[in-house]
Amino acid sequence: MKYKEKTLKNIESLTDIKIRIQELVYKEKYVILWNHIKHHHPNITEQEILNGLIYGFYKTDNTNEGRYISWSKFTSPVRLIRIVFEIHKTHNDEFVLVVTAFEEE
Repeated sequence: MKYKEKTLKNIESLTDIKIRIQELVYKEKYVILWNHIKHHHPNITEQEILNGLIYGFYKTDNTNEGRYISWSKFTSPVRLIRIVFEIHKTHNDEFVLVVTAFEEE
């Protein structure tokens, strides 16, 4: 019973995170670290990243606290894109920081 409760709480919190991320993206409050992405994955586009943040499947990153991963197939041609991101707060606001994005094999 405890496992199920914990799993449901985690799903609920990821749903809340996704809603926050969607709101921030719609308000254009995001920063993409293009230097890293374009150097290693030059074929990734901003639209693919934004689609992944808005519509993708979310999970928490097991190695970095406060970091999240989203997967998305909203591309043409269809391919699986992984997006790694964080939520950062400033004095009176917050934004999404996209750390990296790449095509999964």
